[in-house]
Amino acid sequence: MEYNFKREARRQYFRYFRIWFIIVTVLAVICTVLGVRKYLESRRDRTNFDAPAERVYDYADVLTDAEEERLRGYIAEKEKELHIDIVLLTIDQSVEGAEAKARYGYRSVVWEDNMQDIADDFWDDNRYGYNKGFEGDGVLLLHNWYEGQNGEHISTSGSVEKAFSLSDLHTVLYEVDKYYETDPCRAYLAYIDTVERLMKRDAQPFRGMGYALIVPMVVASIYALSHLMQKAAQNTTAVNAYVQGGKPEMNRKSDDFIRKSVTTRRIQTSSGSDSRGGGGGYSSGGGGHHVSSGGASHRH
Repeated sequence: MEYNFKREARRQYFRYFRIWFIIVTVLAVICTVLGVRKYLESRRDRTNFDAPAERVYDYADVLTDAEEERLRGYIAEKEKELHIDIVLLTIDQSVEGAEAKARYGYRSVVWEDNMQDIADDFWDDNRYGYNKGFEGDGVLLLHNWYEGQNGEHISTSGSVEKAFSLSDLHTVLYEVDKYYETDPCRAYLAYIDTVERLMKRDAQPFRGMGYALIVPMVVASIYALSHLMQKAAQNTTAVNAYVQGGKPEMNRKSDDFIRKSVTTRRIQTSSGSDSRGGGGGYSSGGGGHHVSSGGASHRH
């Protein structure tokens, strides 16, 4: 008789908890499928052969020939690992004010607007993107060395656009700003390294949603099962000794989290002067998703 009471208690516990077991199973399947899909996508081969092979465009002439070759080789190595295009573009021209607008045909007199347009148009016109031209996977850093308007702009596309938050874009630019005044090559190596670190952070198959959902649910399930087994072992007199009031009771605990938000802003560089002895320099941290003049989606 005692055995029957225990068996009945377990049956009722499983009946009351069955919805949680179903939820855990469904979440596990969903996260597994998403993780495998992301892993397979991360191992794809290059499918865009329309873009030029060049990745380093030093129109501002701040790098030596040897440094350009070093950057090209390093970019080629990282592109094979990350499956994205990584482009560096330096210029030395005014991108702000009415005079610059009239001379170069900009759409705006604003520094940020024109830096964005130059970066996006360069990407789109050359059809960069690891998996497809125009809106393929990749990132471009534009650095303007013009006196008094020194600053950078970063533009992302495809998988990089999806992976990078505005905070990530700021992180890349901060790393560049650490070194550009004294060692431009080191600054651009930092650009590549930071992009790699941020992309590898998101490339793990079960990171993010998988850990956030599966692990807590599994732990909760193990706790529930061990809890009901302990209850069943303690009482052997009646079914109600295992299921008080006709339903199981569980203690609930909730945690409060503070949500952080990142705002778009124009960042002034640390020293207020560039390596050529010019006036104040600026870095554009980006303003979110936008569509370029050619119709491609970017984050900047």
